Amino acid sequence: MKNNENIIETKTSEKIHIDMMKSFNKYLNEEELTKLDKELVILMLDDYLEIKKIAEGDDELMEVADKLYELTDNINNIGLYDPEKRREEEEALKIEYHSNIAREEGIEQGIEQGVTSEKKSIAKNLLKMNLSVKDIMKATGLSKKQIIMLM
Repeated sequence: MKNNENIIETKTSEKIHIDMMKSFNKYLNEEELTKLDKELVILMLDDYLEIKKIAEGDDELMEVADKLYELTDNINNIGLYDPEKRREEEEALKIEYHSNIAREEGIEQGIEQGVTSEKKSIAKNLLKMNLSVKDIMKATGLSKKQIIMLM
């Protein structure tokens, strides 16, 4: 039975979301690709040699690569695709991917520094309350050296 999105559904089927960009980013970062990743990346590439390289060793993917080459070599299709624009998009995606990673790392470092700062603040208050360094170490998780430097 087809729904209004033209997706065939049965009682045992599920809708799934496929993130093609995740597979493409794995390709750009030269990570290991699953067969599904390879299939998705092949759909996004415009360089036959790259497609063939990805398809190498898999008869089904080689058939796809050959068919894509046949289609792109067709004079009626030439000019419908702009490889330079695609390369610019790929570069922008690569920059965005690395920016996101850097941002996540920065957030993690900021949280870590905030937690350490809060522990030191608590340790200072516990020192003012004349608690032992050993007890403060247990309470905050700070090292003896870190606590002594706060004195």
